[in-house]
Amino acid sequence: MNPRLVAVVFASLAVPSLLLGGCASAPARPAAHGVEPAVDAAIAPLAFMQGNWILSQPNGATIEEHWQAPRGTALLGSFRRILGNGVTPFYEFTQIVAEKDRVVLRQIHVHGNFDTDPRRAEPMVLVMEKCSPSMATFVPAKDGANAGALARVTYSAPDRNTLLLVVEPRQEAGKPAEKPLEFRMRRVG
Repeated sequence: MNPRLVAVVFASLAVPSLLLGGCASAPARPAAHGVEPAVDAAIAPLAFMQGNWILSQPNGATIEEHWQAPRGTALLGSFRRILGNGVTPFYEFTQIVAEKDRVVLRQIHVHGNFDTDPRRAEPMVLVMEKCSPSMATFVPAKDGANAGALARVTYSAPDRNTLLLVVEPRQEAGKPAEKPLEFRMRRVG
């Protein structure tokens, strides 16, 4: 293949996404010149998540999260935790999709050897509760969420180089509230 043609194609793909405001679902518009699908208005505010993110934990473990740019009606992400000894105990693969009347986050969890965790054989399903250009909150869907004790997940960008993931457990009646897990990741690459 002609190297110059490859360079032109890759350069045209690097055109920034069209960012539309709001969180209501709207059909994606056809791409101009067939180069890149327009971003659905419902997921456009999630563009702040795009990038490669890392967190070095005090125990020597590393957390990595990678989010592709929103395209069409979806964006895709992956997560892994690498222990200090180099072992990766699990991975998570996530899609966020604009559907007819809601935005859905689906996530699968697999062990380091890529076997499905029997407790998580079905994807976890969350729906977007609220969003802005720098924050999105997801809660368990009423229809088969498979979310266990999860109450809420919030992604936010306090600044351009920080992605904050807050995982809130569901409070059980009669028990003290558990502290949310916070993962403050920095942009890399």
